Amino acid sequence: MLKVAVCDDVPVLAEVIENLILEYDSSLFEIDVFNNPFRLIEFLKSNTYDLFILDIEFGNISGIEIAEAIRENNLTCPIIFVTSFNEYMERAFKVNTFDYILKPVTKDKLYPALNRTINYLNIDDSKFTFTFNKIFYSLSHSEIIYFEKNKRRVLIHTASDTYETLLQTNALLSKINDHFVQVHTSYIVNARHIKKVSSNSITANLDDTRTVEIPMSRKFIDSAKKQILMKIRELM
Repeated sequence: MLKVAVCDDVPVLAEVIENLILEYDSSLFEIDVFNNPFRLIEFLKSNTYDLFILDIEFGNISGIEIAEAIRENNLTCPIIFVTSFNEYMERAFKVNTFDYILKPVTKDKLYPALNRTINYLNIDDSKFTFTFNKIFYSLSHSEIIYFEKNKRRVLIHTASDTYETLLQTNALLSKINDHFVQVHTSYIVNARHIKKVSSNSITANLDDTRTVEIPMSRKFIDSAKKQILMKIRELM
């Protein structure tokens, strides 16, 4: 089930969006509605969502500012803006907007955005296969958070386990999909799990409550940051 935050200070409009989502598939979404944008920002200090649907026009704050607060801790979650005016479009896409819907919100406008969101969040089911100690393993690329290398030894980190295999870097890169970015001679990270990019490190989500900090080396830092931004945009 996908957790959705809907934020609009006009209750009747927020209710329209909520009802349309439930009509799309009530078993797929768990929805929280916020009529006060500051309540949502406060809530984000200890909670997160898989999808945000935000109005842009509020009295004392804009939806862009809410999105900026979201992006401080989550670079990749889909954000869909709802507005009466297209003048905000350029600013909206600077916060990696997933979609932009002009009011009134209807099925024809919202449902294609929900389709794209589901495709994005479901992640591909391609597999990374390897052997170790004569045992064959097959992991979904989506569950691999990062690879850690030491010469031919490779540690494969997921949220629940760490696996090991033997591969040269070039062979490893040829086996994984294009969601992965090499940020260091010893580290290759799944862009879908990246939470934050700092000056010389990356923070990745292990699960809803745990993160891991992964160093970026001088050799890869410029290209890695560009690739990460590009891949996040592609995924959206």
